[in-house]
Amino acid sequence: MRVVVAGASVAGVAACAALRGAGYDGGVVLLGDESHVPYDRPPLSKQLLCGTLNVDDIVLPAAPRLGELDVDWRAGIGARGLDLASRTLSLDDGTRLGFDGLIIATGSRARRLPDQPVAEGLFVLRTLDDALALRAAVSRAAHVVVVGAGFIGLEVASSARSLGVRATVLETAGAPMTRALGPELGGWFSELHADHDVDIRCGVTVRRVRVEDGRVTGVEISHAGGDARPLDADVVVVGVGAAPCTAWLRDSGLGIDDGVVCDATLKAASGVYAAGDVARWHHPGYGSIRVEHWTTAGYHGRTAASNLAAELDGRRGERLEADEIPYFWSDQHETKIQMAGWVPGYDQVEVLPAPKGRAVLFGRRGRLVGVMAWNQPALVARQRRAMASPTSFEAAVAAAGDGR
Repeated sequence: MRVVVAGASVAGVAACAALRGAGYDGGVVLLGDESHVPYDRPPLSKQLLCGTLNVDDIVLPAAPRLGELDVDWRAGIGARGLDLASRTLSLDDGTRLGFDGLIIATGSRARRLPDQPVAEGLFVLRTLDDALALRAAVSRAAHVVVVGAGFIGLEVASSARSLGVRATVLETAGAPMTRALGPELGGWFSELHADHDVDIRCGVTVRRVRVEDGRVTGVEISHAGGDARPLDADVVVVGVGAAPCTAWLRDSGLGIDDGVVCDATLKAASGVYAAGDVARWHHPGYGSIRVEHWTTAGYHGRTAASNLAAELDGRRGERLEADEIPYFWSDQHETKIQMAGWVPGYDQVEVLPAPKGRAVLFGRRGRLVGVMAWNQPALVARQRRAMASPTSFEAAVAAAGDGR
C-alpha cells in the first residue's frame, strides 16, 4: 500500500503526519518541487523579508519528524502528470510512481503581469528563494514599487517601510482590497498605509516595466486621465494574486475549475483527495469555495489524510466534512488584521465600535458570514465561533454591540 502526497508545504506535511496519526502504516511518499526543508510561507512577506526571522526559524514544526514518520520525502521532485486509470504519477525526474491513495497539495503560483519580463530587481513572492532574493534587493534599494494592493502587496510595502525604504503601491481598482472588501473598507487600508508614508496610487494601470541592461529601472503607468509620469524604482514586486497549480492535471480526468473540484470531504475521485490552495471544495456553510489561507491548508491536510486513511482501510461512514470557518491574518505596520469567514458577495455590512482598532461584520442573505478586525483577536474568535452555529446577521450585530 502506498500513499503519495504531491506538495511539500503546509497541507502536504500536515497530511503526512495525519496519515500516521490515523493509523495508516503503509508507504508514504512526499513530493516537493523545492529542495528546501518544508517551511512556513506567511513570514516570507513579513518577518523573513524584514530580517527578524531567518530560514531556520520558519521550518514547519512537523518537517523534522518526516524521518521518524517513515515518510519518503523526495526533495526537488514534483508531480507533472496523473493517470487515474493506471493510478500512476509522472515525475519531474522522468520516472513514474504508482499509488493506492493520492493527496494533491500542490498549492498555488504567483500570477504575473502580461508580458512580464525577466530582469534583475523584478520579483514575484511565493517561494523561499523569492523571499531571500527580494530581501537582499530591498536592503540595497531606495525605492520599492509594488504592483497590486492585496494582502501580499501591502505586507511587502509595510516591510519595506520598516526597513526605511520608500514604498509605492499601484492598484487598478479605486481602493486597496476592493475585490475582497469593497471600496469603503478598502479606504481603511489607504489610511493605515498613508500614516506610515506608503504612497498608494489607485485607479492606475502598469503599462510596462522598464528594464535597462537587464535590470529594472521603473514602471510606466496610466490612469483614467491618460499616461502618467514614469516611476523610477530599484525594485518592483508584482503582487497580483495567485492561481492554483493544476496545469499538471489538465488531462487527468479530475474536475478542474479554478482548483481541483472536491466534495465536502475533499474527495476528488476514488482514493484521490485535494488539500490547501489547490482544492475547490463544497463547504457545508459557504458552498463551492477555494481558500488560500495557511490555517485552511493545515486543516485540509489533516482532514484529507483522515478521510483517505479511512477509505483505504475500508471504514465506511467515517468521513469528516471540511466545515471549519476559514481564518486569515495579516501584519501591516504595527497592526494585526484578522479575518474569519467567507465574504465574497456579502450584502450586509456593519461597522462596529472599536476603541482599540477597527472592526466590521459581513452578512449574506441574513446570515453572518464574516468578520474583519484590527488588533482585536478576542472579537474575531467570538464571531468565528458564532459563524459555526450558524448565526443571523441581526443577532451577531446585536451581540457585538452588547460586547458579547
